Amino acid sequence: MNKRRCITPLRAGLLFLVFGFGLALSAQSRDISGRYNCTGTNPDGSGYRGTVVITRVSGDTYRFDWSVGNNYSGTGTLVGNQISVEWGDTSPAIYNVQPDGRLVGTWANGSGSETLTPAGGNTPPGPPPI
Repeated sequence: MNKRRCITPLRAGLLFLVFGFGLALSAQSRDISGRYNCTGTNPDGSGYRGTVVITRVSGDTYRFDWSVGNNYSGTGTLVGNQISVEWGDTSPAIYNVQPDGRLVGTWANGSGSETLTPAGGNTPPGPPPI
C-alpha cells in the first residue's frame, strides 16, 4: 500500500513535467522570417507574382515587404499558425502558416488570395531548437 502511494505522486509529477514541457514547446513561436515567392489572385480574378521579404521585428511581430509590381509594406503579429497583416488597406491580409512553410492567405475581405512559398535557402518555419 505504501509502495502504491509513492508511485502515484511520482507518476503525477512525471505527467506534470511532460505536460508542462509540451506546453512550453507549443508556446514557442516559429520564425517565419525570410524571402518568399508570391503568387496571388486579385479580386477581379487577374493573377500576379512577385516576392515578399518577411522580417522579424520583435517577438511574434513581423514586417512584410511585398514587391508585386508595386511595393507594399505592413506589420502583423503571429498568433499560433495565423498572422494578420495590416498593410494600409481597409482589411488585413490574413495568412495561415502551413506545415511545409508556405503562408496561404486572403486579402480584400477574402476576395483576393495569395500564397507565399519559401524561396531557395529559406529554412521552413518550425519551432526553435531546444
